[in-house]
Amino acid sequence: MHSLMQKLGLITTLVLMTVAAAHAGAQTLFGRLASTPVQQFNQQIRQASSSQQSWVNDYREVARRFVGHEDVPTRIHAQQLDNDLVLSVALDGQRSDILYILTLFRSNNLWQMRQAEMGWRCQGQSTFTPVPCP
Repeated sequence: MHSLMQKLGLITTLVLMTVAAAHAGAQTLFGRLASTPVQQFNQQIRQASSSQQSWVNDYREVARRFVGHEDVPTRIHAQQLDNDLVLSVALDGQRSDILYILTLFRSNNLWQMRQAEMGWRCQGQSTFTPVPCP
């Protein structure tokens, strides 16, 4: 279990470095992100699969449904690491930006969420933090 946590920490660091490189013009810095529960969402995926909803087979749709902001411009970057697919999902808001780091894996041909973290970058700030903007 400890090596899994180290691996997930390394995965998060690698994804954040990739996201930071992608946004180098803004010189984005990352603080800690907030962990977000995934068990209930995984249950929704299993229920949607049993009623043969196709979104459960597309990792981009899984990510969009998890973050739940269809009206906000979203950028999704995916990176395969071992058996996991790590997604960075950036939402550009008017008063703040939100970043999700989602770790997905395939189980019985379904995408399932292993881990989810999120952070906010408030207007005028340069770093993402685990604290929502006021």
